[in-house]
Amino acid sequence: MYPLCMIVGSSGQGKALPQEDWVPGSHVVLLREKTAVFGVWLWHIILRLRQKFELQLAPQRHNDLLQIARAHWRTKWRYVVFSDESRFCLDASDGRVLVRRRPGERLQPTCLRPRYTGPTSGGMVWGAISYDSRSTLMVIPRTLTGNLYVTLVIKPVVLPFMSSIQGGVFQQDNARPHTAVVTQHALHSVDMLPWPSRSPDLSPIEYVLDIIGRQLQRHPQPTLTTPVLIDQVQLTWNSMP
Repeated sequence: MYPLCMIVGSSGQGKALPQEDWVPGSHVVLLREKTAVFGVWLWHIILRLRQKFELQLAPQRHNDLLQIARAHWRTKWRYVVFSDESRFCLDASDGRVLVRRRPGERLQPTCLRPRYTGPTSGGMVWGAISYDSRSTLMVIPRTLTGNLYVTLVIKPVVLPFMSSIQGGVFQQDNARPHTAVVTQHALHSVDMLPWPSRSPDLSPIEYVLDIIGRQLQRHPQPTLTTPVLIDQVQLTWNSMP
């Protein structure tokens, strides 16, 4: 890569010139440091890091969340148990890949990241947390249904866990296994916290599970099999304060 020269005018604006157009004695500032040269060159050809486009929260959705918050602002959150499932995959990539490109080059082959869309190796777990305790982390061996949820999670874990918390309130999202009739029947004696749909950002356990995923990515030894991955997830869960 050739060095970059800048002709600086009275206005302070610069014009980039290649080395062969540089005339000794003219009012030219030669940028010798590689980092500065590279940065100015990238700016000159308009290659910038571009963030993902984010849709704004719809007004009705905003109002729904606000009403939920107002309805439960007096709730004693110390007694709320937050629960959820999460899938951990051997492919630990979180999709945070940035490229430098010009406007209009989003679909260029060099700016694309191929991704396998079929089933990926990994495992699903279920867990719950409260103010000062957590449940056993349960491994979900196959596709979660209402019957499996009741048999594997509700009866052996949720009901005893809720019985240990005086005045406890149970939270779960609106996934189909959670809203199934068999699930609602099994939880008839448990106080439930109404939950707005598509609101994972409101649940603290989502952030706990995200922390576990990030810790696994920093593990010094790569995980090659699903059983080892699940063991690492459970170990990390149990070691969290």
